[in-house]
Amino acid sequence: MDMKVITLSGWGQPHDALAAIAPGAAHIDYAHYQSVETALAHIAGQAKGHELVIGWSLGGQLLVRAVAAGMFRPKKLVLIATPYQFVATHKNRLGMKRDLYDKFRDNVSRNPERAMRKAWELIHKGDTNDLYVRAQLERQDKKKLLEKNWLHWLDLLDGFGFDEARLAGFPPTLLIHGDRDVVVAPEQSRHFADAISQAKLAIIEGAGHAPHWHDTAAVKALIREHADG
Repeated sequence: MDMKVITLSGWGQPHDALAAIAPGAAHIDYAHYQSVETALAHIAGQAKGHELVIGWSLGGQLLVRAVAAGMFRPKKLVLIATPYQFVATHKNRLGMKRDLYDKFRDNVSRNPERAMRKAWELIHKGDTNDLYVRAQLERQDKKKLLEKNWLHWLDLLDGFGFDEARLAGFPPTLLIHGDRDVVVAPEQSRHFADAISQAKLAIIEGAGHAPHWHDTAAVKALIREHADG
């Protein structure tokens, strides 16, 4: 794979959480921004000149927003467990139920450390490589992560979806999703696959919300094939 690569990590994760599947890549830190407009401008500025961009979960959604807005256009795009609609609405019931989101948001507001712990539990829940995925989460610097305003980014996920976005003209996109993901249902990637004309969907059996840790070698191989294709 001979491409300049940049990654964007997920909610509550360090900015370099995708380093295992993208060695040598640049990693965008967006969590300290206080508006989505400023964050997207920063992301687009950092991503310009990079041919392959990889986003996980919230990071993937932010990449899609920036590309859909015409802020930059990579040659290839990889979306890992990316929410098409994070919180269900009366128009689109694809995401998590409103009462569950409200309860989690309240927990983040009242006790961010406990909420972060719960979020990590959901990331590895049901994964057949649970112990390894959990170990990758536990090795992170929780104190540094908790300095970020994750409640703000949780609010930005509320109600946002891509039903109105123009995705048909997107660059070739690889969608990777674990079939046991309890955070973002695999259905979400299938919606992206339907909306993006040049999309390929890869479902990782036995993986939860972090397929890049569940089977790093397999995900790296998928990305390499996508980049070289």
